[in-house]
Amino acid sequence: MRLNLSLSRFSLAPDGLLWQSIIAVVSAILLILSFPPFELSFLAWVALAPLLKVIAEGVTVRRALWLGWLTGIEFTFFAENWIAHSMTHFGQMLTVIAYAVAMLFAAILAIFPAIFAAAMAKLTRKFGWSAMALAPAVWVATEWFRPIVTGVTWNALGVSQVRHFRIASLAQLGGVYLVSAEIVAVNALIVLLLKFRERSVARAAAVLFLFAAIFFLLPPQLRRQAPEGAKVTVVGVQPNLPPDSSVTERDLDNVIRLTKEAINRAPDRAPNIIIWAESPLALFYENDLVVRQRLDALARETGSYLIVSTATRDDERYYNSVHTISPRHDSQSNSQFGAQPKPLRRYDKIRLVPFGEYVPWRPVLGRFVPAIIGDFTPGNEAVVNLLRLETERSAITMGVEGAPSAAIERTTNYVRVGSFICYEAAYPNLVRRFVQNGATLLVNVSNDAWFGNTAGARQHLMHAMMRAIENDRDLLRVTNAGISALITADGVVVDPLPMFTSTAQVWQARTRSDRTFYTQRGDWFAVGCAILTAAVLAASFSNLLRSPSAKQR
Repeated sequence: MRLNLSLSRFSLAPDGLLWQSIIAVVSAILLILSFPPFELSFLAWVALAPLLKVIAEGVTVRRALWLGWLTGIEFTFFAENWIAHSMTHFGQMLTVIAYAVAMLFAAILAIFPAIFAAAMAKLTRKFGWSAMALAPAVWVATEWFRPIVTGVTWNALGVSQVRHFRIASLAQLGGVYLVSAEIVAVNALIVLLLKFRERSVARAAAVLFLFAAIFFLLPPQLRRQAPEGAKVTVVGVQPNLPPDSSVTERDLDNVIRLTKEAINRAPDRAPNIIIWAESPLALFYENDLVVRQRLDALARETGSYLIVSTATRDDERYYNSVHTISPRHDSQSNSQFGAQPKPLRRYDKIRLVPFGEYVPWRPVLGRFVPAIIGDFTPGNEAVVNLLRLETERSAITMGVEGAPSAAIERTTNYVRVGSFICYEAAYPNLVRRFVQNGATLLVNVSNDAWFGNTAGARQHLMHAMMRAIENDRDLLRVTNAGISALITADGVVVDPLPMFTSTAQVWQARTRSDRTFYTQRGDWFAVGCAILTAAVLAASFSNLLRSPSAKQR
């Protein structure tokens, strides 16, 4: 009897464990195909339907937990295979150990889709198929809770739609989580259509349809806030330095050469801002007098603000930092230095890269996994610097007693720049803090050479695109080995530099000052979904509520 029961679990019958596990793997494959390197974003709209179909048919909570975990670990391990690549190529780690760590990492993150599946199984067994209407809220609750527990936000479902502005612009209302909810709503609606003739199922389907339609049909002008402001000429330098090489003075000379060559190609040869990528060129601006003098001289010679990735040593602590060096004496500079170029406020990276800049779960992994780059201390403030652009002259017409006459008006533009580092582009609430603090232009410096030829660099770019859309801000993204580009507030990638190429580019960005609803209110939608999920799960453990369809079963 027990043997027959065990064999039935591994049969290809629809209610067998093996068949249901295959269906879960199908969902994982569809999710993988929705993200780079494949980027078949339309598949995200059906990717969860197979998993939800199995859950709707009444699996146990325990089995749903397994199916959701299986979907999550397959998706995370293969979509984020750059984790093992970095550890083997640059962390001097044995391949088998690197992949074991990557598998452990994926297994932990897979807990959250497992919780989603288990919660949906519990709700379905209590309320019937109509519980599928709750799938968007439950998914968002787990997706939002994941970084709170693990600190990892990578590849939220909504990021897959970032190249479709009509859809991605929903993020200006509720962040990337609202886009994720729309995708899950369509997946759940597909499942409900299989039993559409049942009245309770039809009502649930109508709720999902209305939820999706209301947001989709909102006119674009309700999602878009700010008119374009001042034009900012920016030079971005992509040095393409090997991340594991010993950096020499020749490398610094090369970056300066690339900078000057790009300035000579600029339309007016007077860029407002020069941005250097985060790279192995460890510049101790505050601690190395020679480096400080050279960077100050470059800012003074070009007449441009210089935003440069640096390392900062403070006693026994090290920070991954960004310095903004002014070409002139500003009010934010220390007056004792006269008119020499001086740094504005330094930004210290708040969100450090796991396994790269620190070792997560150090009590468990610290003995086996070294930090690839170094052991850094996190910062705590989203710093925004006020940059005064060169005074412009514009012709205007003035009237004197009805007689028009030509005149010249002198105007001074200002730009408030928020610069963040690398992996921080994956954190919606962190980038939002820069805009809340007044940033009218965003800068992301990164060293994506760690990703090698994996899909990591393209996935990273997509996260930066979503942050630009969420906050309605142009974003300058300058990386060591690519993908460097201007990302407009619409999420359009302008003049991307080829990967693994030593070069520089001139971009024309625009400032914006108004704030989107998401920038103002933050993760209100995700928090609401978490509260709703907690409430309905509590109700599912009560005998007070039960749907007619569930009673029939």
